[in-house]
Amino acid sequence: MTVARKYLAATAVVALASALAGLLRAQVAASELVMIYMLGVVFCATRYGRGPSLAASALSVAAFDFFFVPPFFTFVVHDTRFVLTFVAMFVVGAVMGGLTDRVRTEASRAHAAQLQAERQELRNVLLSSVSHDLRTPLAVITGSATALQERRELDPTTRAELLETIRDEADHLNRLVGNLLDMTRLEAGSLAIQREWLPLEEVVGSALERAQRLLGGRAIHVNLARDLPLVPVDPVLLEQALFNLLDNAARYTPAASAIQVRAQHRDGTVELCVADRGPGVPQGSEAQVFDKFYRAPGTARDGGTGLGLAIVRGIAQAHGGTATVRNLAEGGAEFAITLPAPPPPTGAP
Repeated sequence: MTVARKYLAATAVVALASALAGLLRAQVAASELVMIYMLGVVFCATRYGRGPSLAASALSVAAFDFFFVPPFFTFVVHDTRFVLTFVAMFVVGAVMGGLTDRVRTEASRAHAAQLQAERQELRNVLLSSVSHDLRTPLAVITGSATALQERRELDPTTRAELLETIRDEADHLNRLVGNLLDMTRLEAGSLAIQREWLPLEEVVGSALERAQRLLGGRAIHVNLARDLPLVPVDPVLLEQALFNLLDNAARYTPAASAIQVRAQHRDGTVELCVADRGPGVPQGSEAQVFDKFYRAPGTARDGGTGLGLAIVRGIAQAHGGTATVRNLAEGGAEFAITLPAPPPPTGAP
């Protein structure tokens, strides 16, 4: 609320107090009518601050004198006892305004301190997570590279396995850093959406091809509805979101279990889902799993930063959609990205 509106609101409060006092003047004494004005001043002090409360105090004194102190409808005061009442009204208003300002200042300081503490806690969690999760692939890469360098007599099979390990851990490290950068851009609001009208089949195909090594020999069942429309999405970001869901499914489910990818069109939206046959998500934590650094109780650290699903939600929201999860009756969990699917413009491919 602007400063001018605060003063207008304080004036309106005094007018309302005057109207209420006018209704009660026949039933209560003038000294009790003062309390109505004082309540208005206290309200202005707590709601609008010191300046408007002082203005309300001055207006209350003037209104009380004009309407309720004889001679009425003048500012002349014949009874000097009312002068003390006027002074008391104004002093109380000034004191209340000062106290309210002090309370507001202390509350702001407390809130700022709380935010600072939360930021520090988040920073500590981030540093702890990053230091642990980045150290693991780096240690594996260093160990494998050292073995290749120092043990010249390695047979070709062992050498190939060490090279593959280095490649896998380098990819893992790249994903960790990518997730950190994506989360930073999402929180800073600098993640630019480059929308294109595309069929979801292209995005699904690209994500599955990119995740092929992560998925290993799992059975992947793809079920895309025939009536899927073109959708205005950023193909790179949506592919990243789908890749994160596939990575999550591969990471937290049995190695031989199947993964299903499906998409359907309904009620002006498209729903892109990844279902697994793992343990599902703990009851009541369906929203928490998309929070940064959240790990379900009993989940062992696996080299992830706990940002993958948070990025999925951020990308979905950046597209005007949502990210949800539900447990399946037959076991496992289904993660869904729901996106708006408006009619494509004329001439869209």
